[in-house]
Amino acid sequence: MSAQTEAILAEQPALVSNPDNCSSPDLMLNRPVDRPPEATSDPVVNEADVVLTSPPPSPHLLTVVTDETTGKQESCNSTPSHQACCPSLSVTDMLHGASDRKQIMSKLLDHSCKDIRKPQSDGWSSEDDDDDVFSTKGQEMASSQTGPPIVSEEELASLALITPAKTSQYSGSRVKALIQILQHQLDQYELVKEFMALEHLKPSDNCLVGKAPENRDKNRYRDILPYDKTRVVVGENQDYINASYIRMQVGDEEFFYISCQGPLPSTVQTFWQMIWENKSDVVSMMTQEVERGRIKCHKYWPEKLGVPLDVGRYQLHLENQQYLEYFHIKIIRMVESETGETHFVRHLKFTHWPDHGVPHSSEQLVRFIRYLRAVHHKGPVTVHCSAGIGRTGVLICTDIILSLIENDLPINVSNIVKEMRLQRHGMIQTKEQYLFCYKVWLEVLQGILELHSSQWQPEDPRNHKVV
Repeated sequence: MSAQTEAILAEQPALVSNPDNCSSPDLMLNRPVDRPPEATSDPVVNEADVVLTSPPPSPHLLTVVTDETTGKQESCNSTPSHQACCPSLSVTDMLHGASDRKQIMSKLLDHSCKDIRKPQSDGWSSEDDDDDVFSTKGQEMASSQTGPPIVSEEELASLALITPAKTSQYSGSRVKALIQILQHQLDQYELVKEFMALEHLKPSDNCLVGKAPENRDKNRYRDILPYDKTRVVVGENQDYINASYIRMQVGDEEFFYISCQGPLPSTVQTFWQMIWENKSDVVSMMTQEVERGRIKCHKYWPEKLGVPLDVGRYQLHLENQQYLEYFHIKIIRMVESETGETHFVRHLKFTHWPDHGVPHSSEQLVRFIRYLRAVHHKGPVTVHCSAGIGRTGVLICTDIILSLIENDLPINVSNIVKEMRLQRHGMIQTKEQYLFCYKVWLEVLQGILELHSSQWQPEDPRNHKVV
């Protein structure tokens, strides 16, 4: 840590740091800029082009209840090539020792979709990649009918508000100091060293099941495979799918995810069987079907009300959908053909996240994630992009960060990424994606200051004298 940073922290009350920030997988930092990170591997299967669908209906108000009483991609058996030393950074550790106070919790009363039976139809960008921002307008086939609106922008904005008590560690002088330090380290690219240090982490196992000859064609990319010990098994025969269980601790609660690749035409049935068997009620899609002229994901969902999609043992019925500016919501009813048993799934497709680069702002992604968290009730949250490690990793990491802030708990981004990578190879692929997780953290803290009506503006830490 720099002397200037130490001087700032020395003025703050009892912030405990943990020097054990060193971890490390196996990513290639010097990837050419013009290659999408999730497409560096050779695709195994070529898919036919897909047609995308329609504009959003008018907003509909939900109820928000606020409790105000609590204030490189490498092959999986490769050896990491980068041996950067672990820096003594402690920004992510500075808030250890926090109290157990809970912050204001926003709860969205979920709308039942069982009575909805009306006919209907069916981003990310860095400054260098503005041409890669995908617009879905005109890409999807229009329909003359729509179902009831599901959520309004006002409700999404309310969900995105994280308002900790003014006595929490994410308020007052502590949060002001943290904003200063995060901003300074982002400006100086100090956190790149932290990301590079993660390359020391070796793969958990050799991914033998994914490499088996009978499973090779089930992988979208030959070098992005699930670890044997955390892979999702499907059916009584423990069939293979390129998907991994991810379990993350948030205080006393365990956040449970399935991180998987975008389905191939040959894996759609297995994908939905996985959803059914795990009773996952939210699927978060972080890619477009086609990006930069390359197939990224097969269209695996029903497109129109009244036109079910058969996927092996299950029939998928589109119950309702809504197109917002930056993500689409589909409510899908799964019906098991033999028993008639049903299971409802919300399919959330984030539409402003190109394959290469990161967002200019975290606002839309934060709203998306907070809605995802509010409507999730059971089973793991299923998250996929194309390979299931880059944007998928950022979404999971960001979800954890937001929940830690909400629950007044300490944050260590390096440890979050390390824990994810121990469960699925290569989670968070690029330094830009890693830095974006910090940017989300920073922008949420800045929003908290504004909510507390603070006019404080962060100063340049270099202007502080060393004590």
